[in-house]
This record gives sequence, C-alpha cells and structure tokens, in this order.
Amino acid sequence: MDCSMTSSVLSANYNTILFEFGIILVTSKILYAVLRNVYQPRVFSDLLLGIVLAQFRVLSLTNAINLVFGKIGGFVFAPYLFALGVEMDPSSLLDSPSGDAVVAYAGILSTSVVVTVFHTPLMQGTSGVVHERSLRAFLGLAAVLGNTASPVLTRLTTDLKIAKTAVGRLAVGAGVASDMVTTMLVAVGSMIWRDAGGEGSSAMQQPVLTAAVLVVVIVSAFVSRAMAEWVGGRNPEGRRMRGFDLSLVALVAAALCWLSSALRLDVNMAAFLVGLAFPSEGRVSRLLVSKINFVLSSFVLPLYVCHVCLSLRQTTDDVEAADLSKNEGFRAYVMELPFPWWKVLFVTLMGTAGKLVGCCAAGLLRGLGWLEALALGMLLNVKGYFHIYCAQAAFDAGIITDKSFMAIIFMVALNVAVTPVVGMGIASWARRSVQWRLMGLQHHDPSTELRLVVGLHGPQDVPTLSYLMEVLRWGGGSGGGELAVYAVDMVQLTDQTAAAIVKGGGFDGVTVVDEEVAEMRKLIGEALDAYLLLVNDCAAAVKVRRLLALSSFQDMHGDICICAEDAMAALILLPFHKSQRVDGTMDGTGHYGFRLVNQKVLQLAPCSVAIVVDRGGLGNQNHHHHHRQQPQMIMSVVVVFIGGADDREALTLAALMSKHKGVRLTALRVVQNATAQARAKARTTLFDTTATSTSSNKRPMTASTTTTSSNDQAQMQVDDKFFAEFYRKHVGTAMGYLEKHVGDGAELVAVLRALQPDYRLFIVGRGRDRNSVLTEGLDEWAECLELGPVGDILASSDFSTTASVLIVQQYDAKKHYKVIDEEFMPL
Repeated sequence: MDCSMTSSVLSANYNTILFEFGIILVTSKILYAVLRNVYQPRVFSDLLLGIVLAQFRVLSLTNAINLVFGKIGGFVFAPYLFALGVEMDPSSLLDSPSGDAVVAYAGILSTSVVVTVFHTPLMQGTSGVVHERSLRAFLGLAAVLGNTASPVLTRLTTDLKIAKTAVGRLAVGAGVASDMVTTMLVAVGSMIWRDAGGEGSSAMQQPVLTAAVLVVVIVSAFVSRAMAEWVGGRNPEGRRMRGFDLSLVALVAAALCWLSSALRLDVNMAAFLVGLAFPSEGRVSRLLVSKINFVLSSFVLPLYVCHVCLSLRQTTDDVEAADLSKNEGFRAYVMELPFPWWKVLFVTLMGTAGKLVGCCAAGLLRGLGWLEALALGMLLNVKGYFHIYCAQAAFDAGIITDKSFMAIIFMVALNVAVTPVVGMGIASWARRSVQWRLMGLQHHDPSTELRLVVGLHGPQDVPTLSYLMEVLRWGGGSGGGELAVYAVDMVQLTDQTAAAIVKGGGFDGVTVVDEEVAEMRKLIGEALDAYLLLVNDCAAAVKVRRLLALSSFQDMHGDICICAEDAMAALILLPFHKSQRVDGTMDGTGHYGFRLVNQKVLQLAPCSVAIVVDRGGLGNQNHHHHHRQQPQMIMSVVVVFIGGADDREALTLAALMSKHKGVRLTALRVVQNATAQARAKARTTLFDTTATSTSSNKRPMTASTTTTSSNDQAQMQVDDKFFAEFYRKHVGTAMGYLEKHVGDGAELVAVLRALQPDYRLFIVGRGRDRNSVLTEGLDEWAECLELGPVGDILASSDFSTTASVLIVQQYDAKKHYKVIDEEFMPL
C-alpha cells in the first residue's frame, strides 16, 4: 500500500519535483559563481544552500527531495566513489612509500592517535559525539577524520595557483594517497561489520561473503583491463570515442558493483573497490572519470547534499533532551534542537590537531619551513562530499545521533570555508619571498641563460613561437645558445575541464584528462618535440619545460605572471587574440578571453612582454636554421624606433635576433621633421605657460603639467644616448640602418606602409611613455589600444597580409614597486 502511494505521489507531482530540482540546481550554480571569487570550492556552496533550506524548512522542497532520494539515496553516491577509485592506483601501496605517501600516512597515524586519546568523551551514549561504543564506531571515526577530500584539494590548489609550488605539489600527492588509504579502510570495515547485529548473519557466513567480495574485486581487475584494451583498440587516439563503447564500459562497471552489493556489501563501497580495480591510466579511464565527475558536480551532488541537510528523522534521546513533546506523528526538525556548538568545535579541533601534528612533522622532515609545513597540514585537513556521505551512513546505522550528525555537517562546512584562506596565505607568503630583481631583456646578463615564458593557445602557435625562440637563442646566452623556455598551455577552466582535474606528474601538480584538452596538449607536445629534435643537434641546447595554465580567462594572467616570477624570466611571449583567415585578413573580433589575458599580463607582468601578431610568415622558416651554416632562407626584419622605454626594449630584442645568421635586420629611426619640431616646441611652451599661470594663481600645480615637458627632455636624452650606443655596436656589422623624417601620424603610417612589402617581421615598442607628436591622434582610430598606437596600425587587417608583428613592452619596475622616485627602488 505504502509503495503504491509513494509511486502515485511521484507520478502526480513529477513536473513540480523537476521544477523544484531545477530551482535548487540553478541556485547552487549562482551561489558557486559568487563564492568562487573568494576561492570557495563547490562543496561549500552546496552545503550552504542545504543548510539554508533546512533552516527555513522549505516544505515542498523537503518532501520532493526526500521522496526521490529516499528511494535512490542508498546508491546515489556510488558513481562518485567509483570515479574516485578509478583515479587512484592501488599498486603504489606495494612500492616503497614515496614522499607524498609518507606525509599522508603520518597524517592518518597522528589523527588516529588523537582519536584514541579523546575516545572517552567522544563515545558517550547521549552526550558524546558517537552514540555507539564499539570498535567499528571508533575505527570509522578515525578513518573519516584522517581522510582528505582529494578532489576538493586538487581543484583548490588550481584555483589558488599553488599547484606548482613545492607545498601544492606535495599536498596534491599526499591528498590522493590519504584519500585512497582511508577510503579503503572504510570499505574493508563495511565488509567486516556488514549487517552488524542483524539477524540471519551466522558467524560462518561472514568470512565466506568477504572472500566472495574479494573474488569479485579481483575478477573486476581482469575484466576491466580487458574491456579498456578492447575499447581502446576500437577507438584510437585522435578519434572521438564512440558513445556506445563508453556506455558499455559503464554498464560492465555497474554490473560488477551490483554483483558486490548482491553479496550484502554496501553498494557505495563496492563501487569504490571496483573503481580501484579499474586501470587508472589510459584513455577509457580518463574519459569515464571526467564524464562521471561532470554529471555529478553539475546535477547529482548539489541535490544529494540538500537531501542530507534536509533529513528530518529524529531520535527519542535528543527530542526528550530538548524538552520537546513527543506527540503522535510528531517529526522534529534537527535545526529546532539547541545547536551543539561544543560538538562542532570539539570534532573540528580534534581532526585539525591530528592532521597538523603528523603532516607538519613529515613536512619538516621533507625540508619544508615551519610556515609551509603548517600550511601543508591545513590543506590536507580539507573535508568534502565523502565526509557528508559517511555522516549520513553512520546516522543511518545508528552510530551517531542527530545532533552529532548536524555537528559533522557544520564541521565540514567550517573546514571547507577556512582552508582556502590558509591556501591564499601560503600563496601570498611564497610570492613575497621571491627575490627583488629587474626583469627584462635590457637588464639581462648575456653570460647567463635567457629565460622565456611562452603562452600557447594551441598547436597552431608552436611554429611561429619556436621560430622566435630559435632566433633569440643566438643572442641569449654567451656566444649564442643557452635558452630555457617555459611553454604554457593556456586552457580555459569550464565546468567540463574542472570535472577532469586530477593529480598530475612533474612540475604542474595537477593535470586535465578532458579528451579535447588532452588531444590539444598532445599535439603541442609533438610540435615542440619536433622543434627540439632539430635544435638540439647542434652545440647549444634549448631546455623546454611544459606547463599548464588552467584558469578562467579572468584569472589566467595570474598563472602566466606567477610562472614568469618563479622562472625569473626576462620575457613573456604571447600570441595575439586574433588569428589570420584564409584570405590573409585578421578575424574580426578575435577571441575575447585571450584578449583579456593579454591586457592583464601587459598590466601586471613581472618582466617584459611581447605580443606576437602572426601572419604566417615566421613559422615556415624555423626548420632551416638549426645549424650555424648559412641558412637557405633569409628573413627580413625591421625594428621601428621612435622613442621611449618600450622602443628601447624593442631595440634590445632586435639586437639579440640580429646575431642569428638567418635574420637580416634593419633599424628604422623615425625623427621629427621641421614642422613636427615646431609643433613639439609649441606644445612645450604651452605646458610651461600653463605651469607658470597655475603657480602665480597660488593653486597647487598638477604633476602632469610641470613634469611632462621635463620628462620629455629627459626621455629624449636617454633615447639619444641609448640609440648612439646601439648604432655603434650593431649597425654596419649586423644590421642595416634607415632614417625617416616625419611630420605627423599620417606620414608615419605612410612610411610604415611603404616598407611593408620588403619585410616579414616588424618589431615595435608598445609606447606607453612615448609622448611624441608623431603618434598624436593615432589612438583615436585604434581597435586594440593595448598594442599602443603604432602596434595597433601594424596589427590591423588593412596594413598587411604577410608581415608579422612583435609588439614589445619593457618591464616597468617603478610601477611594479609603486615607487615615485628612482632613488627609492628596492634594488
């Protein structure tokens, strides 16, 4: 009767239920979008929504969620644990423990010790945190408090930009190891204590059923490997995976989970063990994990967390303790009870103390400083969805009371809210310890290796950027040669890529297993390998380190700037946000996201920056230049010098390139003609009279009026001196020289247009501090102001279809250190 009533209620209200689920999912998404700005992970926004719904008791929602999840809640967490298992490699437990594993084990051990010490107040009938005084309750609590939510941690280190730091890499590795060991302990415990106290389970049955489960897990390992190989063979890399094949793998996994649960093992734990048996490497596993995680984080988990928070059941102990009358049919809300603050604080402090002691000690032994070791402990203490599931399971099994259930939910929320703050602290502290130095080509010591950070949107950018790397290499180190390149793959962080973040190897800490991203990164890798194969034949080697900038476009500049800071790079090379169409013109608007990244890097970079506008002329050259002999093809390059710090940096870059045998370089100096000089003089006089009148009126003089003309004079003196030195060193031996006398912006554009057919590459400064009458008014027509007035003209579609452009900006130390006068520079 009850069953038919439930199904009729469900069928009558399914559109209402869907509408309510939609509201929860949309609210959860909006809340997450807001909280992401303060680096809060998704589990926090889900918990916050659940707690608010439970607090205000939205009744129809409560009934809808509990009706649906009451039916399927028992196994809704299985896909999460399955995906978690697939990501982990249990064979690593058999190897001698790595540094990551040692940190993880130390954290688990110290947490267990703390739980043992405090087990008496913990395990009291009504007043304690745990309702049941038993070995399973004790071990379960120790395992859950020792657990680290590794999916939350990997995502957090990505958002906080600490995945590449020593602490970040160690935390991600130790988090995965800790998660694997503790979840395995919980799974094994659920096998040993299954049906505890239930009738019908004889002493003989228990070991037989446990052995049967182990057999199923071993069979799973063989079946899943065979399946993965078969599907991999049918779907070679580079081709889209067939939906049918992936569904088949998922179906086989579900069947194996069902087989384990038929042996009276909890279906969720069975799913984790089957996931562990799956191969963690390979295309099939990567795809399965990213698809499951995407569906879970977008749809299932927000609803599941709301269901857990809205659980209404009540134990008599707590109702009586709260002096609530126990009427017939009465259902008290957890939230109506006096709030168990001491339990929340006690559980939080105990778990945190346990993790901090062990992880700090292990971190110090690994050579970390005190602050870093503390940060490591705090990061590894992060809780997540698994802890919510364990609280629900313990509550269902009668191990904990309602109040303790509520305390654990709040403990998870508190823990997840605090951890990003700690992460931010480490990030800013680690950044502050970077040594002060002037970064840029002009300040580069030629006896040391030249370091570049190169941004890549995709494999199409590799030929051009590797050509530039190649020509810079000859001027970079002593006698041409030593070059270290940090090639950064710029990948947008969407919900789909976020679902595919896993622990990465090497320098990155985390990586993305999303099919499209993995394919793009593979192609970039192949293109870079091809370049290195050519280059490293000769004496001077190029070192290329691959990195991943995984961020939303709003934050991606942070990855690139941090990388340049850590690498102490002299120059960041970034592709222009527009690409060339087949007819030679640049596409209309280009990629808005990459434009935003370029703008922010230009604004905040810790070294010089160059934007590359590629018109296809550079990438074809690079395979001819890997030997010292005369190359088959000479590249004509012109560097335009009008004046200012950016133009001086452009000259420095050109001087490095001129040492390459395959480059024929010309320096073009643009000089004011008589009319331009007259206009410049008039402007200076105007400034002087304005300054005089302002001071005679006894009003404070504005800095701009008084300093502009004197600044101009100073800049011109520096320019003349710098160019004279440059001319003496390079012109005549390594490069040609042109001088053009120009009256205004229009004449300047005409001069550049006339040169366009003769050159394949134009190098120009961005010209932030260039206050020349020659570029006046050019800004008004600019499409891309971030390139500066001259750079914008060179980059526009109607300038050229064959000449590429390099727009250079010198690192501005004064702006970076917010210094007013040169004397106060911290260098």
